[in-house]
Amino acid sequence: MNHEDDLYHLAKEIDAKVEKAKSAASAAARARRTWRLPGEIGTFTTTGTGELVDVSLNASVVKSYSAASLSRKLLAGIQRAERDGGIA
Repeated sequence: MNHEDDLYHLAKEIDAKVEKAKSAASAAARARRTWRLPGEIGTFTTTGTGELVDVSLNASVVKSYSAASLSRKLLAGIQRAERDGGIA
């Protein structure tokens, strides 16, 4: 093989790896992760990019919390997800 052939094959290999990385990144961005909120008050779901897409609350549990207490539980859950890399 000559130098041009070596460069051509190297460029093709790089292109294939870039496409594979783009595909993996796209799949990761579409993936969803569900987190449990403290106190069994519910769950929330994020995408692989950290976008919040759903919050589900357990009505029978939530009604026993004050607004301030509930907001602290929600914040604690979101902060835990941020720490664990689930929210950007």
